[in-house]
Amino acid sequence: MTLERPSPPASRIADLDALRGLAALAVVLFHYTTRYGELYGHEGALPFAVPWGHFGVQLFFGISGFVIFMTLERTRTLADFAVSRFSRLYPAYWAAMLLTGATVLVAGMNEVALSPSAFAANATMLQSFASLPSVDGVYWTLSVELAFYVAMGLLWRLRLLGRIEPLLLVWMSLHWIWSFAPGLLGIEPSWLLGAVLLQQHIPFFAIGIAAYRLRAGADRRWPAAVIVAALATVAACDGLIDVEVAAITAATLLAVALRGLPPLRFAPFVWLGAISYSLYLLHQYIGFALLGRIEAAGVSPGPAILVTLAAILLIASAVTLTIERPALNAIRRRWRARRAPARPEPLVAAE
Repeated sequence: MTLERPSPPASRIADLDALRGLAALAVVLFHYTTRYGELYGHEGALPFAVPWGHFGVQLFFGISGFVIFMTLERTRTLADFAVSRFSRLYPAYWAAMLLTGATVLVAGMNEVALSPSAFAANATMLQSFASLPSVDGVYWTLSVELAFYVAMGLLWRLRLLGRIEPLLLVWMSLHWIWSFAPGLLGIEPSWLLGAVLLQQHIPFFAIGIAAYRLRAGADRRWPAAVIVAALATVAACDGLIDVEVAAITAATLLAVALRGLPPLRFAPFVWLGAISYSLYLLHQYIGFALLGRIEAAGVSPGPAILVTLAAILLIASAVTLTIERPALNAIRRRWRARRAPARPEPLVAAE
């Protein structure tokens, strides 16, 4: 989130915060009910499963498109944007890295333990671009988000946000090129270039941007064209399941943008949104370690998952309250103080 000009608290969209929390919860439940069983096997039958929960990541990307465009419109300088993104992402991320790394070592999870050099590289959040493993597997999405922030910051700097819809249509054409050039032309585009240009994920960011543009009163034809192009791109390049996810993402974000979704303002959903970043960063390997220990103690998978979920929610809440929010506020306060114009020296009458 960028550093914004002062605005009333009502400008924050609680529905989006709640959606982010629910998306994070879906990813968590996918890992505990499905991914854990694929890797390690549960000590018994599961009473429930959320095999589709990993699609919460695509909803994250849509929300990010909405929010980043909205906040860039209120940003004064590129430095403000950079500082605000740093304050939002890195303090909680570094804390999660340390906690996850320590858990992996203590729990003896050697299959996911990293070398010291790989661990240090993770501190940049750019490890995915170097094809290095992450401290936690879910961190791959952070490189995608960083690439999106850099691209959007560049478009803002070039004053191209007012032409965002035609730019998005061109941008989404990259996914077609990377998908079909190998078969049609025998050319394999660069994986790294594709990752930096977000060719695979830009349709979901575009859906979020289009939803915000509709909310902001833009000519409806352009955002509608972007959403249709995004759905067509996902359908052609990724398949039926992915286009269903894209359609649900679009419908949800459009409902939030145009009408609002009051049920999302249920207090527990808003609370989930408040801790969603720390929850996402911390849940997988720490949760796997807890889940393994609890099941090894003879607890059946259903209760073990619920206990693990409760524990990880408490840990995420603690990190949010003691590290994420204080660090974010401190960094932004210091930046605002540095940016504030110096007060003129008082005039003193000559004696």
